Amino acid sequence: MMSMTTKSAMYGTAAQAGTTAAIIGPALVLIATMFNALLCFVSTVAGVHFSSAIVILCEIAILLTGLYVIRARISEFTIRVTVVVVTMLVALRFINAGVDLKLLHDLAITYIFYVLGTLTPFRQSNRLVWLVMAIVLAQGAFEASVPALYSKFFNIWSYYVDKGVLTSVVNYGNTTSFISGMRSGQEARSFFPSVLGPARFSSIFLEPVSMGNFSVIMFAWAISVRQSALWKNMLLILCAGICAILSDSRFAFVCWLLMLLLRCTPLFRSRFLLFCLPVGAMMMLLTAGSVHELPDIKPYIMDDNFSGRLLFSGRLLNYWGWQQWVGLAPSQIYVEDTGYAYVVNNLGLPLALGLLALFAVKVPATVEAASMKAMIAVYMATSLCIGANMFTIKTAALVWFLYGTAESASALSASKGRAVKTGATAFVTPRKTGEVADPVQARVGT
Repeated sequence: MMSMTTKSAMYGTAAQAGTTAAIIGPALVLIATMFNALLCFVSTVAGVHFSSAIVILCEIAILLTGLYVIRARISEFTIRVTVVVVTMLVALRFINAGVDLKLLHDLAITYIFYVLGTLTPFRQSNRLVWLVMAIVLAQGAFEASVPALYSKFFNIWSYYVDKGVLTSVVNYGNTTSFISGMRSGQEARSFFPSVLGPARFSSIFLEPVSMGNFSVIMFAWAISVRQSALWKNMLLILCAGICAILSDSRFAFVCWLLMLLLRCTPLFRSRFLLFCLPVGAMMMLLTAGSVHELPDIKPYIMDDNFSGRLLFSGRLLNYWGWQQWVGLAPSQIYVEDTGYAYVVNNLGLPLALGLLALFAVKVPATVEAASMKAMIAVYMATSLCIGANMFTIKTAALVWFLYGTAESASALSASKGRAVKTGATAFVTPRKTGEVADPVQARVGT
């Protein structure tokens, strides 16, 4: 039998590890969100050119730090799943040279930051939300109000050319923003074009798409957790709306509407529905692609807008043979502009569905976690229709970290249904195993 001294030492070590993670976790999320903007600033001001290798090294350093912090929390089940995924991807790579092992990096972001979130009290995670929002709005206001001056500090175009992302694109507009940072021609700005002009602003994210995704994540957090006062939830939604407007993200507001509709029904608790959302969205794309099939013509983006990208995604999926669907052959067309094709062709449909099932079937510990999980499912289902941007560490670290925080917002007692208070929120334990607890009328601070 284990001695009391040994038990005390173990509990003390676990508590110390949890305290360390609660400090380092938010710091890593902040670094993951901002390091590209910092590199862009240094590149522009100091004339230091950063290649994609430098950016990759930064991301690896962030992930290794996070992995070291959570090392004691990695379960045997997680290790088994990791071994299976790595083995299958490496095996597929021998058969299909087009398999992109970057997906291992994407999956690592998901798991590492989720666990970091579970080790961080709600109060600290919520402070991180407000801190990131303040930084995003401040830099966004600077970018929108004095763009000429802003370009002297952040030459985004040059930064992405150094990374190798824009090597084959000519800068006809002589702009310093990202290639999607301007609405021109028939594709006019949707929100306040007379005030903001044709530009789409991206703040610390450097890309308007990521700025729109950030807006979606903030909205999901605002409707999933209870702040200390209702006006704080409303203020966070307002700030998220400003981000969507600055980036001219129509996708963000569509995603907002879908999230709100789901959150207002009991269906957000349905794990089966959460599994079906991404699968259903992919099937709808496939159906649209088959209806608009052009025989003997390879899929391409005919109109570079929201509907055009949806149609391209559907036509690409419809164009595939079974070998592309199971990852045994590379896609005949590039998959970077359609998220479902990127995931399926690199993982293979069986493994992709298996990982989705692991996410969907997990029983959430709190109402907040159930809500965040449902919002992520909506975000995933819609975002993957038009690209794989949801995997970028700039926003992925934040969304999975917040989901982890929501998951651990309370400690559930195994019996008696008594309220257990952990961090800043109190919850009542469920009556049945697997039943999500309802929150007590308790305030939480920011």
